Amino acid sequence: MKIAFVVHDYRRREGHSRYVVELATRFAREHEVHVFATEIEPDGNTKIHFHHVPAWRPNTLTGILTFVLMATLRVRGEFDIIHNQGLCGVRGNVFTGHICNRAWHRALRAASGRLKFHEWVSGTTLSALEHLFYRTARRCKVIAVSRRLAGDLQRLYHCAAPISTIYHGVDLAAFSPAAGSPIRAQVRRECELNPQEMAFLFVGDMRKGGRQSIRALSKLRTGTLLFVSRSPVGAYRGLAAELGVEARVRFLGMTTQVEKYYAAADALLLPTHYDSFALVVTEAMASGLPVIVSREAGAAELIHSGVDGLVLDDFNDWVELGDKMRLLSEDRMLAQRMGTAARATVERYSWDETAAQTMRVYEELVGTREAAVAVSSCSTPQ
Repeated sequence: MKIAFVVHDYRRREGHSRYVVELATRFAREHEVHVFATEIEPDGNTKIHFHHVPAWRPNTLTGILTFVLMATLRVRGEFDIIHNQGLCGVRGNVFTGHICNRAWHRALRAASGRLKFHEWVSGTTLSALEHLFYRTARRCKVIAVSRRLAGDLQRLYHCAAPISTIYHGVDLAAFSPAAGSPIRAQVRRECELNPQEMAFLFVGDMRKGGRQSIRALSKLRTGTLLFVSRSPVGAYRGLAAELGVEARVRFLGMTTQVEKYYAAADALLLPTHYDSFALVVTEAMASGLPVIVSREAGAAELIHSGVDGLVLDDFNDWVELGDKMRLLSEDRMLAQRMGTAARATVERYSWDETAAQTMRVYEELVGTREAAVAVSSCSTPQ
């Protein structure tokens, strides 16, 4: 099978980029795989054919729109499957939805009270384009990374194409329990944590619950909150100081080695207003951490609340968040059992399983197309 992936960037560190890296690497073992992207992070895989797609990137919206145009022009040739990541190009027959922009921006406006001008412009433009695409999509298949996203695409965009829900996988080797390992002790020393201190970890966009996490921490007498994020942190430092917990909050910036912070932490927090999946949740679970996550994250669909994690009914209720943090902090045996159960849960969601389910979508599409050609040939007058 000849497969083309279309993605803005090909690199292992981020959501939809990571998704393509994992699938392309596996499929290249038995199929001819091509990747069309603007930024390509070399990984030594000589079996994958890479094609540069130029894009003008003074801002996010312009970068997306110019990539769509150039990718549509560049992706040519006889491919059995052209697999786009969302609206990366018009030419394609499999589209993986990684986000519903209309749902994201509505949730962001509800959570923050208003949108910045550039957020309103990009949200309005991308929502309109996604709506037009999904509403008119016919001869393709759509993959959604969660049931929540599948519902958003149907409810907000009236998606006309069949949708398959296939969860993101997790690297079970890279993310593994590290309790008692030397790396845990080392990173905790670097973060100035004492051996018995409860460390809560937040990874990603600070808008996805940074404020609630700091407010919840202020209701606990002990415990430290670690933030791993590229977001500006000035306002969050100010809030921590205002609430008197600045000494118990660490802003660690962004890292390419997030696994070491999973190893150092005792629980993950993600009280997000919206996330179509949230890879950080399953990475933390694979690392043996109990997670506290809102129902607004697609990965919450994998959690049995009270067994392998805790699910928040209201992402904005920092009192509920604080209660759940206190529960884990005061009952370390419960936290340990949840972490062990969390690892067992996500062992069913490896990247190999994601790839296998995706290949079944490809085979169904190719089989349907070949059957249609065979019927057409049989019915042609001689």
